[in-house]
Amino acid sequence: MDYISASSVSESDSGGEAELTVWNRLKRCFGTDEEGILYHQYPIIEKGGNRFDHKPDFVLLHKDLGLVILECKAYSIENIEQIESDTWKLRNMTQRTASPLEQARQQGFHLMSFFQREPELRSGGNCAVSMSPIVILPNIDRNEWESRGFTGPASPRVITGDELGPVTLRNRIGSLPASEPLTQSQYEAARDVLSCGQAISGVHGTPTEDPEIKGEYYDQVTTGIRGFDQNQQEIGMQIPDGPQQIRGIAGSGKTVLVAMKAARMISDPADWTETKQEDIRIALTFSTQSLYNQLTELVERFYQQFSGQSLDEAAATIDIIHAWGGNRTGEGIYYRLANEIDDVPARTYPEAKDAFPDADDYQEAVAAELRETGMVPSRWDAILVDEAQDFGPEFLNLCREALTDANRLIWAYDEAQDLGSLKAPSPTNVFGTDENGDPVLDLSGTYKNGPQKTHIMRRSYRAPRSLLMAAHALGMGLKRDEGPVQTITRQDGWENLGYEIDADFRKSGSKAVLTRPKSNSPHPLQDTVSPSDLLTHHSFSSKLDEIEWVAEQIRLDIFEQGLDPEQLLVIPLAGKKRQGEKNREYVATELRDELADADIIVNSVWEGDKKVFDVPGEVTVSGINRAKGNEAASVYLLGVDSVTEETWRGSVLQRRNELFVGLTRSRAWCSLTGTSPDTAIHSEINSVFKAIQQPEPTLSFSVPDSGAVDNELEADTEGMENARIDQF
Repeated sequence: MDYISASSVSESDSGGEAELTVWNRLKRCFGTDEEGILYHQYPIIEKGGNRFDHKPDFVLLHKDLGLVILECKAYSIENIEQIESDTWKLRNMTQRTASPLEQARQQGFHLMSFFQREPELRSGGNCAVSMSPIVILPNIDRNEWESRGFTGPASPRVITGDELGPVTLRNRIGSLPASEPLTQSQYEAARDVLSCGQAISGVHGTPTEDPEIKGEYYDQVTTGIRGFDQNQQEIGMQIPDGPQQIRGIAGSGKTVLVAMKAARMISDPADWTETKQEDIRIALTFSTQSLYNQLTELVERFYQQFSGQSLDEAAATIDIIHAWGGNRTGEGIYYRLANEIDDVPARTYPEAKDAFPDADDYQEAVAAELRETGMVPSRWDAILVDEAQDFGPEFLNLCREALTDANRLIWAYDEAQDLGSLKAPSPTNVFGTDENGDPVLDLSGTYKNGPQKTHIMRRSYRAPRSLLMAAHALGMGLKRDEGPVQTITRQDGWENLGYEIDADFRKSGSKAVLTRPKSNSPHPLQDTVSPSDLLTHHSFSSKLDEIEWVAEQIRLDIFEQGLDPEQLLVIPLAGKKRQGEKNREYVATELRDELADADIIVNSVWEGDKKVFDVPGEVTVSGINRAKGNEAASVYLLGVDSVTEETWRGSVLQRRNELFVGLTRSRAWCSLTGTSPDTAIHSEINSVFKAIQQPEPTLSFSVPDSGAVDNELEADTEGMENARIDQF
């Protein structure tokens, strides 16, 4: 039995003490072996139909009992004057009438409308999930209730305060009318629906039972209802009272959950602020320009789920804007703030390069310029930041200073993924300390109303287990002849990425053995496609031979394997210094020529709208920066030999991380190709692939001297409070 609270209710709220008492009693009445999930304040408000104006107090989905909606009322028996049909006439209350059972019934019907969209949950035109509404009255006992004549078939179904003991309460809920128990597949589908999974789910239909080609296998990844796990639901549904950071491995769903949280906040502003709805403004910002459409669509879907309205009808305002902004990218956090400060100009990227020629990070330079004025306006009640690993302290502090008093800055970043340094920033390093030496933003522990200040997400849903392990091994150089270029030298650091590690990090040169439980990489193709088919490696004597081979594989993927062109992504890793753009254009041009006779169109993402990444009917070619944040069924990563090319731009850390980012764009298949077959990187890739292409992949490497590696990935995570063990 699982429990999720999306509530901000406190004992000081009207009826809050009674509601919290019932929540605690409900959590005690179910057995640990029962299959079900109970929500406190499930986050739906049917604004569009005017059928109910606040969230259900408690929503129970149980494999044997179906759906139960429990409405809690703190009435004493003296508050109820009489009950006529569904209307309760009240006295000594702010409301003169109420219809608690009817409200619970309408909330239940609304939730069942989501169930009925799923073929698995329809039976003979009816919903396979039964629904029972009931009212809980913790301040009235059964004798008081019945002495007022509230008995018989016409009286409302209630649970009274003297029936809240574990056994009695479980029996009362168990006595509600219900249809046949749900099958396992029906229960899992209904649970996925309640998790808000429909907002991210693919088309309806049934995948081929015995797939033979890639397109049929990929249907198993994209078709049907998807769901969020318990940890993801808590992140997406709960609204913190202040700042919050979400740390997660690549593919753990951070972008989706940030969008979900943003939609949740604007659908129910009263749950987290006393500001008038029409005056509330929040921002959702990001680094990769092509994420704009994806984030906008996700927020729209979740808002529709939570409110029953379109996003255009929201009373509160949300700005989904790029971090910098500009003529081609539209509004941005920096651009908007700069335009409101008279003392500094709003600089474009080229203008920033001219103004700060010695800067390592131009966005950091312009953000610092704004902060130095001391005039940053408070423009948002909350700012949610995706891809926070791509931003430095100046920009994140600029966001904090642009907030109203609550400091509600919520940021999500990839563990061990940063195109610059791979360094996972601690809140103290980013935001500093006050005059007493205390952190400006304290992210240890939990808020009073329950949400954790820091979440760590260990499960990766995007890439198969073998591919993710290969990405980490190659990104860190664990099998490199000279030893790792960057690594994790603490057991808890590996565990935060979802691994199990057998190592003594005190002994440099000793053997470390790394494994990844299947539960932390629950990919649909995990047990149906061989790792050697999901992940391949080829080297060629020339660049043209490499491109010709990739072009032939694209033909096969489309015409024989049943993948759509937009499901294919080609990422050419850059060559020598200043050759990155020319290399991408060369690969795209050659592919275009090779595929012209097959009428396959190549989409060079740098040539079009920066807000658009993939185009229906076209194969995508992208550099690593534009690819980051996006994904594809099959990825072709060209030029891997460039990773060890000393004249390549950037540090060895950046080269390795771009390889990691490219690998983790794949949702199923990935091919690594390159030239110069005798280059060390090819033998390193072969060594990694041999280890991870086993039925139970295992990576072994020598524990490095922590002082000899370029970067210890977990260096900034000490002192952070991990998520509770029951969340994993």
